[in-house]
Amino acid sequence: MSSDDNVEWQLADLVDAISAEVDRAEDTLALKSYARKVSFAIKKIAFDVEVTMRRAPDGRLFFRSLDPGGTSDTLLKLDFAQVLESQLVGMRKPLDDTTTSAPLSTLPGITPEEIKALNAIAIYSVDDLLRYTRTSAMLAEVSRKSGIAETRLRFWRGLPFISVLKPARGAPGSSVVLEGGNFGAVRPVDAQVMFHGHKAKVLEWSGSRLTVEAPAEALGSGLVFLVMNAQPTNVVTWESTTLDVRVEEVLASTEAPMDGEPVQVEAVLVNRGSIASGAFSVQWFVDGVAGPVLPHGPLAPGERSTESGLRRELMLPAGRHTVRFVADVAEEMPGLDRAMLSFSRTVEVKPVQSLRVGDYRLLDGLDPLRMGPVDGSSVLGLVFRGLARPGPEGTLVPDLAESWTPPTPVEVDGFELYSITVTLRPGLRFHDGSPVSAEDVRFSFLQLWSMDTPWSDDMNHIHDIVLEGSQVKFIVWAPDALDSLLTMGVVPRASYDPSSFGWSPVGTGPFRVESFSADEMVLRAFRGYFRGAPRLERLTMQVVPDSDWLGEGVEKNELQLAVMPYSDVWFERLRSLGRWTLARVSSPFGEQLHVQVPGLLERDATSPDINASAYLWYVKP
Repeated sequence: MSSDDNVEWQLADLVDAISAEVDRAEDTLALKSYARKVSFAIKKIAFDVEVTMRRAPDGRLFFRSLDPGGTSDTLLKLDFAQVLESQLVGMRKPLDDTTTSAPLSTLPGITPEEIKALNAIAIYSVDDLLRYTRTSAMLAEVSRKSGIAETRLRFWRGLPFISVLKPARGAPGSSVVLEGGNFGAVRPVDAQVMFHGHKAKVLEWSGSRLTVEAPAEALGSGLVFLVMNAQPTNVVTWESTTLDVRVEEVLASTEAPMDGEPVQVEAVLVNRGSIASGAFSVQWFVDGVAGPVLPHGPLAPGERSTESGLRRELMLPAGRHTVRFVADVAEEMPGLDRAMLSFSRTVEVKPVQSLRVGDYRLLDGLDPLRMGPVDGSSVLGLVFRGLARPGPEGTLVPDLAESWTPPTPVEVDGFELYSITVTLRPGLRFHDGSPVSAEDVRFSFLQLWSMDTPWSDDMNHIHDIVLEGSQVKFIVWAPDALDSLLTMGVVPRASYDPSSFGWSPVGTGPFRVESFSADEMVLRAFRGYFRGAPRLERLTMQVVPDSDWLGEGVEKNELQLAVMPYSDVWFERLRSLGRWTLARVSSPFGEQLHVQVPGLLERDATSPDINASAYLWYVKP
């Protein structure tokens, strides 16, 4: 044997070769036994074969016999012995069994490539193929692993199969031809053709061709298969050429709109069919009142409409409202399910929670850099927030800052200074929607060096301010030098103008300024406030410098909250009415009297920073 003849083989190849040799030897022995009237039979065969072994990437093992003079550490020991007849009883096939040990090459039309693909998954004979494809699931698995179409496997097995649908797409109710094979000349009683999960009416039947009527329920793209003798065939895809325009949803810009707040509604209109629509019309209804009929252009299959007629801005009063959108108002698209062409949504509009406030303190603009430190009830704290806020017992707690480091000694130009690094909370926003950055914080503090402000003395203790990514590092002359500055409101670098900012302020607090004059200010809730959207929608601040006028406004129930200079007279006078919650509060600017209706909750006048919880305030009905 030359080395060219020594090719790799698998164990099954060796067993097949030995089996063939044994079959020929048994035939020879049978003839000798007949001629000599003596029984000859092979009882046992043993082989010791030195081989080399290789494991392929797909896990299969390949062997090669040693060339003459070669050596190997691998030895195959094969031992074939006869099996007693009693042991064969459970292994014998019934006489009517149709399996055969014929080679795969006997299958009609099979190619060498297909034989190789089946061999790769241990199918070497017709018998193997029959055993490996007993169910539909096994057929599908063999098809997947071998890469041979399931229709080919079914053809070899004599099982019914569908090779093609003609046409592959059409209208429900139209005729469809199923071409394939092994259907049988006569339709079995239980045979059913299924389209998209619905039974199709069979019009004609032959061994290789069926004609059916596609069910009216077969919409969109789906599967078609034949069930015979309780076994399904392979599946093929059929698409209905239908128009399926539908309104799937009406969306609202907010789940909890407020009275007087605009609400944008949008209809989700799609074509789930397989053909384009023509032009049609749409219409909105609000509480049963019809809006104008609007034109809509053609809608392609699989497309969601983006036309302007699907969006509308509404101003709804407090209460429950029904918003309805209808497509194809004039019924220009016959045959559609009319129930799918409209959608209604209930919109619950909440009444505005508002608070009317009186305050004796005059306002000359709202600029936190110019105003300097203020007490915890100042309106400034409703509009602006600082890096920190006053906490209990004179402590500072984080506000816009997430944290800051303890003062760390550093040497600068021969002097011992201190470094404090501040980390901002993520996701902070100004009232104009712009993000609050470390650059805004640094900018706010640097402004204090260039303007006349009550903060100037405190800034003299700051040596430098530098940025470290999203952090701000302060270099200060004393460990506590930064404490008094941490409560200063942060302003946006992009829009701060010292000459006008105080009358058009943009802050980070729970309320934004809607309008501002010397004697009245209207604040609206800032829904992007980092602690949460305020419960109160509007605060109207009335500036009343005269304490008597302010007190009389409280008596007349024109105000729900008032901050006024403390007076024993007014304290006793208002307490005698029994309609108010009163608190005497010490502030840096003298004693104050805080008066509020009992229904105003979550506002604690004795808190070091009263406005820190302003987003939680609400008026109990």
